[in-house]
Amino acid sequence: MRQRRDLFILISLFVALVVFTILGPSQASEEEVDERTTTYSSAPDGVLALLRWLERIGYDAQRLEFRDFAVDESVATLVILNPTVSINRTQSGMVLDWVEQGGTLILAQDTPQFFGGGNQILRDLELEISDYESAEDDGWLGIDGIERAPALQPVLTAPPVESVLVRTSYAITTERDDIAPLVGVPDGLVLAGIAHGKGYIYVSSASYPFTNAGLRDEQNAALALNLLRRTPPGGRVLFDEYHHGFFEPPSLRTLIFGGPWGWALIYAMVVLALYLILTGRRFGAPIPLPAEIAQRSSAEYVESIADLLQRGGKRGFVLRHYYVAFKRRLARPFGINPQLEDAAFAAEIARYRTVDQPALHDLLKRLSRSNLDESELLRVVAAADNFDISGHDLPGAGSRSRH
Repeated sequence: MRQRRDLFILISLFVALVVFTILGPSQASEEEVDERTTTYSSAPDGVLALLRWLERIGYDAQRLEFRDFAVDESVATLVILNPTVSINRTQSGMVLDWVEQGGTLILAQDTPQFFGGGNQILRDLELEISDYESAEDDGWLGIDGIERAPALQPVLTAPPVESVLVRTSYAITTERDDIAPLVGVPDGLVLAGIAHGKGYIYVSSASYPFTNAGLRDEQNAALALNLLRRTPPGGRVLFDEYHHGFFEPPSLRTLIFGGPWGWALIYAMVVLALYLILTGRRFGAPIPLPAEIAQRSSAEYVESIADLLQRGGKRGFVLRHYYVAFKRRLARPFGINPQLEDAAFAAEIARYRTVDQPALHDLLKRLSRSNLDESELLRVVAAADNFDISGHDLPGAGSRSRH
């Protein structure tokens, strides 16, 4: 039986280990971050290289994370790349108001508007990111869509940009006539510029030019510098990580459930708990119930003894007990021998106290009987308890010898 239990424990622990290994976040979290277009990712689709590059060439590159979403006047350029968390109407209005005061917004999204996190900004700008479909290949197309797109206007000149490696299957569509087409193919716009108040907005249907892999292309790097022309030297470039899910500051909960060490601690605690439960170990000494530790009263003891004597019919035993106790009580003050015969005992008591000697002798005789019923027993015992010899000493009693 014990071998079966040990085998069951081992199998349970093995199954739990397999489940924790599959569902644990040690690998899943890193892979999930690498799939995002975030500055925390050094994978090909990440943009950590862009952040580090801007820092090295003198820009104040920072992340917007772990705080309320807000953009103030200290920020010159806001970069939003493929947001995975939806930008709501309030946040969109905040960003557009900030641009209107002179800020520069770079928004790249190569997912359809219906699924994209930045859809509210695009909706407010009356733009749409849709699937690109072309009837003919003019040399710019790839397997999945637009491979490389040329510059459509001679405005990207610092440094010069001729074509951009975009690698996207989406294009910008709009009915607005006040946008500037900057990069694209004849039937598909990839990068557009929009003047908004004192500021400017760049919208791209391709995020690849800004990624770690895309910046390896010189034309893509040149495009990034052109988009930052409105940012003064040393100006603050803010990367939006809030809408990549980095909006909750680190806490004990995220530390435990968001890392391998936390899950390892949980697994160890589960194993320990299962071991203690299955092996029958207690966490401490058992606590007795109040009824088990309550002490019985003396009255309960007296009642129990009386009930036993009554059910056993021990009236003679009770009478004998009271007979002996009664004579000892009377004899103790005067030093009289309580084992004297009843008549002699009554006579000795009469030598020291004024007492009804015949009545005392009769009471002693009744106490020495053994065939009384319960009612008579109670009367005799009550008479013995009420018998009083507390009168005055007889003359000369103190000088008499005591037996």
